[in-house]
Amino acid sequence: MKKKDKTYHIKNFYDGDKKLEKVVLEVKNGFIYKISRKGYLSSQAFDIVVPTFVDLQVYGSNQRLLSEYPSIKTLEKMDSFHKKNGTYFFQPTIASYPYEVIYKSLEAVKNYMNQNPESGCIGLHVEGPWFNPIKKGAHIIDYIHRPSEKAINEIIEKSKGTISMITLAPEVIKIELMKKLINGGIILSAGHSDCDYKLANKLLGKIILTSTHLFNAMPSLHHRELNLTSAILLNQNVYSSIIADGYHVDFEVIRMAHKLKKDKLFCITDAVTETNKGPYKHKNSGSFYSNNGKLSGSNITMPKSFKNLIERVGLSVQESIDMCSNIPIEVIKGVSSQIKLKKGNFARFNILDFEYNLVKSIC
Repeated sequence: MKKKDKTYHIKNFYDGDKKLEKVVLEVKNGFIYKISRKGYLSSQAFDIVVPTFVDLQVYGSNQRLLSEYPSIKTLEKMDSFHKKNGTYFFQPTIASYPYEVIYKSLEAVKNYMNQNPESGCIGLHVEGPWFNPIKKGAHIIDYIHRPSEKAINEIIEKSKGTISMITLAPEVIKIELMKKLINGGIILSAGHSDCDYKLANKLLGKIILTSTHLFNAMPSLHHRELNLTSAILLNQNVYSSIIADGYHVDFEVIRMAHKLKKDKLFCITDAVTETNKGPYKHKNSGSFYSNNGKLSGSNITMPKSFKNLIERVGLSVQESIDMCSNIPIEVIKGVSSQIKLKKGNFARFNILDFEYNLVKSIC
């Protein structure tokens, strides 16, 4: 269906690479037709425009966890929620569960993506169950185990490109099995791990492309004992996600991590939703969710993460765009035309006010 053509007047326009001022943006049929300064009207201008955001870890929306409601309806609700909240691209995620639940979630995502190829649904992120039990966090220990070669082969066969990412503890899986997953088109992320420094450096940036929610469910930094967390911070070949809500990680620590990781650090929400169904009963504790008294997820959105990066962490607008848009699209091996606001590219962007609050999501 043809989309309505529209012209936007913008005071500060961030195309993903640079800032332009007093811009007239012409959109035709959902694509950027022209960017110029001709005919700019300050009286009609929006304050700020930035590219749409990307969230690589989100479990559900509107009281529907994907793992408990593995259906097209759940993914429709997630898709709608994220588009309204400035996030065209999202990677639905499930926690540690039996394989039956993983396969049902996989089929739901596969069917949704087949029926809605332009949806912005990236693929399924399976966070677990191949973890180190001492770093299980809020995951249920009865589901955590070392994978067999048979389980790996079944995951790859059933996925057929639907599973886009798996978070695992490197110390609980053989390297040759990790290579099988990679050959099956799955990005590996280190998380919920007590991996030592030597093994981490052997794998990070080579077999394991990224790491999951930096500082959470991994060893604490120690001045005499290097570990997985040290390796992630010092290795410029590996990416890492981080949760910018101020509860999972203090804002000052995010600032420190950004100084070390620079263009390899990106934001996720790790957002769950209130639910009383199933083994993960997430309770809204105000600024985060808890399960049986343990921190189990955030209730932050990507626009709020973006605002926090600027106002609480002290990053520039461009650095925050990198963390919320450019870097996560690199991680999933996307292309810049999906994100950057250039002539001929998709018109997917967020309109913000000068306090960095979301005014409207255009996608």
